[in-house]
Amino acid sequence: MTLAIIIPAYKDTFLAGTLKSLAAQSDQDFSVYIGDDNSPFDIKKVVDLYKGILNIKYVRFNENLGGNNLVAQWERCINLSTEDWIWLFSDDDYMAPDCVKLLKEELAKKELYDIYHCNINVIDRNGETIKRVQYPNVITSKELYKAKLKWKLDCYAVEFIFSRKIYNKSGGFVPFDLAWGSDLATWVKYGAKRGIKTIEGATVYWRSSGENISSIQSEEIVLRKINALIAFLRWGENEFNEKDIRVVNSLGFIKRLLHYTPAISKNACKVSINLFTKNTIHRWLLKFIYEAGYLLKNR
Repeated sequence: MTLAIIIPAYKDTFLAGTLKSLAAQSDQDFSVYIGDDNSPFDIKKVVDLYKGILNIKYVRFNENLGGNNLVAQWERCINLSTEDWIWLFSDDDYMAPDCVKLLKEELAKKELYDIYHCNINVIDRNGETIKRVQYPNVITSKELYKAKLKWKLDCYAVEFIFSRKIYNKSGGFVPFDLAWGSDLATWVKYGAKRGIKTIEGATVYWRSSGENISSIQSEEIVLRKINALIAFLRWGENEFNEKDIRVVNSLGFIKRLLHYTPAISKNACKVSINLFTKNTIHRWLLKFIYEAGYLLKNR
C-alpha cells in the first residue's frame, strides 16, 4: 500500500522542521507532495534542501486559493498524488520518527479501517509541549463528534490518515468557510462505517504558533468562525438526526460563543444565537444560558 504525505504550503517559518521530521522517518517508503499556495515566501528554497533526501514533488500554483477557500487548496494538493493512502499534513507541524512505520504496521493487519489517527502533542512556537491529547484505541464517528463539541477531545487535521478509496467515495472534504469544522466533519464521514483507529505509539506535534487560523482572534475572523460553526452544527444535525446531538450542539455553541466574547461584543453573540436557533423558545433558552455563562465568566 502506497502513502502520500501532502503539505498545502503557505508559510515557511517552520517548514524546514516539518521536512526534517519526514526525513527522519524510520520507514522512508512514502512520497511527499508540496502545493505552494502562491506564497509570498520562498517555499521552494526550503523544499530544495530536501531534494534527494525525500521523494518530494513541489508545485507552485499561480493562484492563492487558500485565502478564500482552504478546502479547495487541500483538494488540489491531494489531486497531485495517486497513492492509496493520504496523509494531509501542514507546513508548521512535525511527526515522531516512527509514525510512518507504525502506520504501515496497522495497514498490514487483517482488520483494515478507512481512517487512522495519531495521538497529538500540542506545542508552542518554541516546540515546548502545552498538552497531550490521547484517543481511545477505536472511536466511533458519533463519539468523536460529541467529545469534540464537549471539549473533551481535541481534533486537528494533521493527525489523520485516510484511504483514497474513502476520499473518492465520500466526495472529498466537507467544505466550510476557513475550513472551520471541515476536518472534523470529514473524519466523521470517513469513520461512519468502521470507526477511527488510533495508531498506538504514533505521535504528531501540532504547533499553536499564533500564525494558524486556530490562533487568530480578530473580530473579522471570529465572526467568520462563528458563521462556519453554525453551518457545521447544522451539518451535524442532518448527519446524525438524533435528539442528543441537538442538545450537544446547543451547549457546544454557547461554550464557543463565551470563548469568543473577548473578541466580539455580547450583541454580536446574541445575533449569532438568532442565526443558530430555529424557534423562539430555543432562542430565549440559549440567550439565558449565554447570559448566565457570561456572568459566571466575568464575576
